[in-house]
Amino acid sequence: MKSRGAERAPRGSFRVESLGRMAIFLLPSLKLKQKKLGKSYEEIVHHFLMKHFAGYTASAGNIFGFWRDDRTHREYYGEHKEYKVSFRGKDRVEMLQEFLSQLAGELNEDCIYLEYGEDAWLVYAREPTRGG
Repeated sequence: MKSRGAERAPRGSFRVESLGRMAIFLLPSLKLKQKKLGKSYEEIVHHFLMKHFAGYTASAGNIFGFWRDDRTHREYYGEHKEYKVSFRGKDRVEMLQEFLSQLAGELNEDCIYLEYGEDAWLVYAREPTRGG
């Protein structure tokens, strides 16, 4: 049985397989070293991506960004680690958005930059629950 998205080249010389859409997101590199319950956030991200997406790639180095807050017009700068994951199905992007929203709150970030398909998004930190 041929897996969905797999295609054979003529004469079976090689095989290609679609992994679906790609998502790219940026996380603040220095804050990934912080720990939660004895694990760094870098480890937490690794375990989440391996469990739910079965793999990812990450780039570190000279990745930085500048942006301006629309309300205050204040300019910001940040150094980041770039993550890439691929997947099929919209339910996966919603799961990733929920994870990034929670992560933003825990890292004390207003939001996290996410690219999915041809669109770019800001995933804002989850609102704290009231009366807890």
